[in-house]
Amino acid sequence: MNTEAKPLRPKPATDRDRLLQNVAINASTLFLIAIVGMANYLAFRHYSRFDWTSQGVFTLSPKSANVLHALDKDVDIYVFMSQGEQSYDTTDELLTRYKAASPHVHVHHVDPDRQASEFKILAQRYGVAAGVIESGEARADVAAVVAIGPKNWHISRDDLVSTDFGVPGADDGEQESVSLKAEQAMTGAIVQVTSGRPTKLCITRGHGEWSVEDSAERSLASLKTGLKHDNIEWQVFETFGQKSVPKDCDAVFVPGPVRAFSEPEAQLLIDYVRGGGNLLLALDPVLEHDEVSETGFEAPLRDLGIRLDRALVIELNKERLLTPNAAEFAVTEFGDHETTRPLQHAARVFMVLARSVAPAGNDPNVEILMRTSDEAFGETAVADVKEGSEPKAGPGDIPGPVSVAVAMQVGKSADDKKHTGGRLIVVGDSDFLQGPLLESPELANFHLASSWIGWLTERPALIEIPPKKVKTGNIAFTQDDLWALLFRVAVLVPGAAFILGFAVWMNRRS
Repeated sequence: MNTEAKPLRPKPATDRDRLLQNVAINASTLFLIAIVGMANYLAFRHYSRFDWTSQGVFTLSPKSANVLHALDKDVDIYVFMSQGEQSYDTTDELLTRYKAASPHVHVHHVDPDRQASEFKILAQRYGVAAGVIESGEARADVAAVVAIGPKNWHISRDDLVSTDFGVPGADDGEQESVSLKAEQAMTGAIVQVTSGRPTKLCITRGHGEWSVEDSAERSLASLKTGLKHDNIEWQVFETFGQKSVPKDCDAVFVPGPVRAFSEPEAQLLIDYVRGGGNLLLALDPVLEHDEVSETGFEAPLRDLGIRLDRALVIELNKERLLTPNAAEFAVTEFGDHETTRPLQHAARVFMVLARSVAPAGNDPNVEILMRTSDEAFGETAVADVKEGSEPKAGPGDIPGPVSVAVAMQVGKSADDKKHTGGRLIVVGDSDFLQGPLLESPELANFHLASSWIGWLTERPALIEIPPKKVKTGNIAFTQDDLWALLFRVAVLVPGAAFILGFAVWMNRRS
């Protein structure tokens, strides 16, 4: 008898087994389709986009988000750019996020060259012109138009992007930095077409203040240009002999007077704030006969709880100095106020010849906005400051950190629900409004000024959006780099796919 064991053979599959196997496969397929369908449905209902750029180029600012969420009417944005233009892709990506943030935003791309007939109709409607560039293509004189019915606002190509050179880069070299200003322009245009009457900012004159005229030596032209999309009207008025501030002023701005206000003039503005008005005082330390002269606001501000010192701020922290002059310094310490809270992380505001401004008591309504380093001090004896000598704090000087700006809600009640007065900001410098400082991409001077104006006029949408910076540079490949890249693409990736497939095949056979 042959007792040798015979190898076991798998039992042949029956029709019933095959049927159950097919049912399982079909059920798995249907289950997978259901999962994909549910994922797509949830993605459609809960739309979200992610910004993986290192500078957060495409992340909407809180200002833009607030403006878009507050829209209650449809806004049409007509983009008159060809896809080959430099800023087309970044603008298109930004507007995609606008559409995701609000269903009231409708974007229309109209190429003047390829869609000539449609462009002609819109050009007549919104007063847009077109010309022919060197390549022979038609190009509109504006990049985009934001419109609500007949009310519209034009956006130029310069409003979308600018290029700054000489930005420090790797290896102590210089590289090109591109400021993506499209969000500033788009959100500002939406504010323009959705706002009612312009916000009126009244500027005092008669004491050597900064002028709204572009040709003036101390001009607010850069500030006006930066706020041109924010529906602001500038009005000049003299305080001398006046019994009241013009009723249509949403806020009053006193920018850097070099001569003192009389007692009635200063009291006029303080009473204006007590009565519900909004006031910004930018009071430089004007030096006369080796001392800081009075401004006329010292006593009335003290009555409100604010101390305006006749002291020149000296900064001894070398990291805060951008020039050898210790009276010209960068502020990097900001208070927890809604206008300065966004600046608390790595922002710098450059100031030139600032004075000390601080709370006079313990009034919780007076908030410190900016302060110097601990090493700074307020020099009360200006005659002791001599060129070429190392500044040193004396016994009568104000120790650091020195406060250089405060904000106050005048007459604010304890329950934080009602207030009888207006809003007041006092800063010990006006030179931070200089054009080069406002326009510098490395400083937050413009952001600070526009935020203060927005807070004073109670229009959060006026808080400025800092332009996003993109550092550009050339990528250089050597011959070895190209061969290494070719090896990875042509050999490693296909090889990895083959090995993975072979492993799956072997696993199924076993």
